[in-house]
Amino acid sequence: MDTTRSWHPAGQWLALTSFSGARVHFVRPRPHAGPPLLLIHGFAQSSWAWRFVLPQLCQHFDVIAVCLPGIGWSDKPADVDYRYPAQVARLVELLDRLELPSAHVCGSSMGGALALWLAAAHRDRLQKLILVGPAAHGMFPAALLAETQHEALAPMWALPGFALILKLGLTHGAYKHLPIDDHYMAHFLAPLRSPGGIVATLRIARTFRKDLQALEPLLPLVQAPTLLIWGRHDRLVPRHIIRHVERRVPQARLLVYDGSGHCPQEEEPGRFVADVGDFLREAP
Repeated sequence: MDTTRSWHPAGQWLALTSFSGARVHFVRPRPHAGPPLLLIHGFAQSSWAWRFVLPQLCQHFDVIAVCLPGIGWSDKPADVDYRYPAQVARLVELLDRLELPSAHVCGSSMGGALALWLAAAHRDRLQKLILVGPAAHGMFPAALLAETQHEALAPMWALPGFALILKLGLTHGAYKHLPIDDHYMAHFLAPLRSPGGIVATLRIARTFRKDLQALEPLLPLVQAPTLLIWGRHDRLVPRHIIRHVERRVPQARLLVYDGSGHCPQEEEPGRFVADVGDFLREAP
């Protein structure tokens, strides 16, 4: 797979000042089709994670599915800050460059944590918030395992056998029913194997626990109406973490997807599109 090209025909790149002039990739199929909706994927994923829901959502919303700086089809410079405040600043600059004063924001896993930070620190930029299995403080052992990662481990990640380890982890940790076949792995691994991809991913992983600790006191500052979506078979973000976020975020309410693991937007896309659409169309 050519990692210099987007997975989607509507893929675009913007160089951001807050990203040292490096480019951020995003997919925006139908600009101005409706209220803006920013989609933020999870750790080591890409905008491709929204492939099953993007066609339906962009019928009613101006969808911007971003690849987080350092991940996916975005550039991956080695000498920049990938901590959460810096990443959120880049998302805000992206909204500025697209001339969007505010937007609905939907984040999955680590993208959910970034969406929470954005909602707390930039309340005027966010309309409604959707959190899909959001990462949060207390995610053990996942957060501790992430903290052990270091750039020195990059050669191990590049070994052919490591792809099998990732595949097994995705099959048994992230999903309930979704087939993790060769097609899935090609799209998952291609951005990771692009220049700088493994090193940037390891740098993001190493500060994962510290970033979630820093996010924790910000949760009560989130004032936007918030929809929490969680898959009952999620082995990465346990139910008690989701309940904790529900209690700490003032306007949060929870929907549980019985047929999903960590990524309901991939395993139950029809229900996901319907629930998100209903929530975003509700009167404030």
